[in-house]
Amino acid sequence: RHGARLADPATAFAGVTASPTVERSRTLATPRGLETWARFPSPAAGDMAWARVVTPDARAERRPTVVFAHGIGMETEMWGDASEPLGRVLEAGVRVIRPEGPWHGRRRLDGFYGGEPVISRGPAGLIDYLHAHVEELGRWIAWARATGGGPVALGGVSLGALTTQLAATAANHWPAAARPDALLLVAPSRSLTAITFEGSLTRALGVPEALKATGWTRDDLALWRPLFEPTEPPAPTPDRIVLVLGETDDVTLAEGAEDLAVDWALPPENVFRCPAGHFSTSLGLARDDVPLRRFLDVLGTHPALDAPRRPVV
Repeated sequence: RHGARLADPATAFAGVTASPTVERSRTLATPRGLETWARFPSPAAGDMAWARVVTPDARAERRPTVVFAHGIGMETEMWGDASEPLGRVLEAGVRVIRPEGPWHGRRRLDGFYGGEPVISRGPAGLIDYLHAHVEELGRWIAWARATGGGPVALGGVSLGALTTQLAATAANHWPAAARPDALLLVAPSRSLTAITFEGSLTRALGVPEALKATGWTRDDLALWRPLFEPTEPPAPTPDRIVLVLGETDDVTLAEGAEDLAVDWALPPENVFRCPAGHFSTSLGLARDDVPLRRFLDVLGTHPALDAPRRPVV
């Protein structure tokens, strides 16, 4: 199914258009701003790609946007407002688009929990997921640029960060409107192969043993690397990429994030190391927003450093 894509990496994620047709729901006024849902038919997954859109200031004529991808099994619609790690971004007037990845939320398959097929289907599950979501992110970027008029950043946490970094390299072959202007990577990693065989979550689920039992080796996975790991530089320049890692992250592996920072030549001021594990690194952004302030500076939005914060519940 993916052989032709592997033969020509430049067209491996070609289902991106500069002018996607997106349907929007009615708008609801909330304490965070104007909220709506948007959707379009997924070019690869065959279902509807959904995203929640929060616009903090509807009066802005030129509005920056961040498209932010969630991690595996994370269905943020159920979290409630108190758990919003991107609160500082919204407070700075940046529109936030939160896509629902394939097999999550409204896209969950009957009989499966959110995100389960990514792991339960082995390497094909991961490749299918990334194929669909990477192309969808490109379309969300193009739509955000057309409807916001300002810069558009792409970001993600955990699996969302792994999807973001792949999209950032695929964007080199997309229309200019679909290329992100900046990146925010929270708990990423250079090697998905290392995560598969060495990550604490995959090991706890028995993934390495299951792969070996069905004949998969690291060399087999290496053949498919262009479809699940970045193999060329990202579209944004290094000074426009902010990376946040947990120093004790054993899920996506802290050393993998360090390797990515070195491989992409990120400037030291754009790499933030938190004394935390995988999950507490992303949730900690709600309390320690220094990385988000740097990201806003990169994006061209300059919030006052002494601006009042909403209390964290």
